[in-house]
Amino acid sequence: MKQTLQEIAELLRDKLPELGHSLNPPAVEEELLKAEEELGYSLPAELRELYLTHNGEKEDGPGLFFGLPFLSLEGMLAEWRIWEGLEEQMEGLESGHYSVPAGWIKERYINRGWLPISKDWGGNNLGVDMDPDREGTAGQIINFGRDEEIKYVIARNLRHWLQFIRDTAKAGNYTVHEEDEYRHWTLGRDGSTHLFDAVRSLELPVLEPVQPKVPEVDAAEWMSGLDQEWQTRVANNGGTPDKFLRTKRLMFIREGLTDISPLARCEEVRELVLSRNEISSVTALSGCTQLKTLYLGGNPVTDLRPLQGLKHLKELILSESAVADLSPLSAMASLRALDVQQTPIRDYSPLRQLASLRVLEVSDPDADQVRQLAELRQLKELTIVRLGAGAESELKALGQLSNLEILHLDEVSLNSLSFVRKCRKLRTVTIKNSSVQDASALGELPNLHSLELQGSPEIGGLERVAKSDSLKRASVAFPQFVLLSKHSNRYFDFSTMNGRMTDEESTIWHQYLDLARETSR
Repeated sequence: MKQTLQEIAELLRDKLPELGHSLNPPAVEEELLKAEEELGYSLPAELRELYLTHNGEKEDGPGLFFGLPFLSLEGMLAEWRIWEGLEEQMEGLESGHYSVPAGWIKERYINRGWLPISKDWGGNNLGVDMDPDREGTAGQIINFGRDEEIKYVIARNLRHWLQFIRDTAKAGNYTVHEEDEYRHWTLGRDGSTHLFDAVRSLELPVLEPVQPKVPEVDAAEWMSGLDQEWQTRVANNGGTPDKFLRTKRLMFIREGLTDISPLARCEEVRELVLSRNEISSVTALSGCTQLKTLYLGGNPVTDLRPLQGLKHLKELILSESAVADLSPLSAMASLRALDVQQTPIRDYSPLRQLASLRVLEVSDPDADQVRQLAELRQLKELTIVRLGAGAESELKALGQLSNLEILHLDEVSLNSLSFVRKCRKLRTVTIKNSSVQDASALGELPNLHSLELQGSPEIGGLERVAKSDSLKRASVAFPQFVLLSKHSNRYFDFSTMNGRMTDEESTIWHQYLDLARETSR
């Protein structure tokens, strides 16, 4: 480690002498132990060795990591504390986050196991991953942060990452920049590309890439076999055939697509949006082996069997499709979210075998289907839009959903919400465009934190809901705000309101918010 750092400094001595001078003296063992105590786990041997060689670099340094600074132990901890403080409120935020390669990085927004060894001052970090997914390795180098929804395994370990920096310096594949006496460097000879943008064009992880780049000759040959419409799509989504085949997100909405066979070569795509086309066969998608999120809503597709081999698929949207049989999904162990609204599906029982399923959206369930839904005890979030024949009388069965945390009801008319009493983990309830004669059961839920009533003026029993010991946030119409605030002995978070208010009502609302803020101080 020490030798590699010395080689980097020596290779840059003529063009960027500031780098060698900016590296701090070594950290001491006591500082490392203190950091490990706060983190709650030991630092990997390579990271310990790095900090025992240099404890980061000076704040005005040129950025060891191609312009991004090598953070000191205290700098690393300061960044980690920010993320650790946000982790609880962002828990479960997985949608829209992708690991490349699939299965190497846990697909979430925040993970306290990501140690930020660098930053870009924009809320993004280069980090050491101490909590990898099932196919990753502890100590792998990754990008993460506010703008980094797609997370790449940049290097298999810290040693490889430093060796890559050394090899890049040796090859001269970098650019030195000078701005108002501040000098830094970036990866590549073509200008000031941000490191995280630059690595996307590399074969990753560096030194030992997982998937070889698609040969340009093969990609060009593939392109020449496409019709003009698909050639235009390729040009609009990547520019070159090679880039298109390596794209991680593709969206083709309302394009009249019937033939999607060209997508069979898109082996690296993670999110694919094909909503509202004329697709009847998804056979080509069996080649999209890295898919995590797939939108097929509004297509006449019926057969899901080609999707059975997509082991990384976590989110599947089938709303308004012609799918009637869910049994092909029963073997998809990673599937976490499924939308089957407005489909001819009658049998939800195959979903019982999906142990990972957490989110389900359905519409118009009849009495028998409600009983089937009640068997899906792995669910944490359920959306029901409208109710079919005899369904209300069977809603009490939903009390079996003991793990349910979020419930959305839309376009329903109910006598009561008594069926939620046994759903003791419910923390968020949303009711839209509906009426409920007696919603008082919500006030008995010990973990209810958030209530939203949208386009639903006829909700009875709110006086008792106002007595809830756990409710913290409510988004309601003004008359409901008045009712809840009048009958509660404490302040709720009414920072968002639904529906219009008169000037007088708006004044009353703002006065309440001011009093709530003063009381919380």
